[in-house]
Amino acid sequence: MVPGLLKCLYHNQGEGVPQKIFEISETAILDNTTDTGARNVRKIAIMQLNTSASFEVIHGALDLLMTKIAAVKGKDYELREHQDGQDPKYFAKRGANVILSGKVIGNIGVLHPEVLKNFELKNPVTVVELDFEPVWEFFKSH
Repeated sequence: MVPGLLKCLYHNQGEGVPQKIFEISETAILDNTTDTGARNVRKIAIMQLNTSASFEVIHGALDLLMTKIAAVKGKDYELREHQDGQDPKYFAKRGANVILSGKVIGNIGVLHPEVLKNFELKNPVTVVELDFEPVWEFFKSH
């Protein structure tokens, strides 16, 4: 979902800053256990382009979403910092896995300048991307 949202930001560079966008959509991932070799996974993504890499804003959006599904920070969900090189789309030491009920359900971070360069974006971008199903299941059970 990240590339699609970055394309949206690219095509809206003439608009004011900050720009905040989100999407819930189906994505295809490789899966050798299926007949087709792929399966659909619904995801949630929230992205912000701003004049500074404001991790606290995207983290706040994640916290709000988790509050709405009744997940308690430190009890039900947490962030676990990526090790160097774990996810190259994020700036070093500025990316983390999102853990809900002990499982990694997504990631959050500040996109690496090389990623921004590929989309001709001049301002920093922060993003959170989550698998929808575990979020929905948690919400239904609480």
